[in-house]
Amino acid sequence: MRFHVVAQWLCRTCEVEGRDLENEPSCWNCGGEVIVTARPTVAMERCGTEP
Repeated sequence: MRFHVVAQWLCRTCEVEGRDLENEPSCWNCGGEVIVTARPTVAMERCGTEP
């Protein structure tokens, strides 16, 4: 199983949240700057090769 670090972020302008694989994410709604609130590790399974 592979793992990826995901940026969890908050846009104060739009008051929306998101998760992104980018190191420097931007808001999906307005395209503006965001505040990274966490960098959780997420398991990424490969289709058909892992139980």
